[in-house]
Amino acid sequence: NNLTALNPEVINNPAIYNVLATKYHKADEIGVQINLGIFINLNEIEKHMKIYEFTRILGILLDNAIEAASECENKIIHVSFRKEQNRRRLLVIIDNTYKNKDINVDKIYEKGYSTKPNNTGLGLWEVNKIIKRHKNLACFTSKTPEYFKQQFEIYNE
Repeated sequence: NNLTALNPEVINNPAIYNVLATKYHKADEIGVQINLGIFINLNEIEKHMKIYEFTRILGILLDNAIEAASECENKIIHVSFRKEQNRRRLLVIIDNTYKNKDINVDKIYEKGYSTKPNNTGLGLWEVNKIIKRHKNLACFTSKTPEYFKQQFEIYNE
């Protein structure tokens, strides 16, 4: 892993920096490679939602990506923060390798649905609860044979 990606001048929001640094090191310890691309001023997020809610969502999505990628031969996660000017939205895109190809992307946000033993995983249900409290947030999930993708969107209100 390339620690220069964890540059506080690029990751200019302390709360987001803390989450990214913590997850980056957690992934590194278990051999998961995180490729990080930040193409926005992260302080802009606070204009659209509470930072503690954003970091909660980011932490859950990264934890899930790290766990899924750790089970694969190629342990890779791509994280991108960017802005789409024409659609007036901020995007956080997390792509990770994954092993469980049978995962139902339509059910993963439901309470009680989990790929974890005894349905102990409530993270995405928590993400969904936060999103439902806001009109300007959305999260879309998709998958290809190689990558599982979470796209978290923050719209300008």
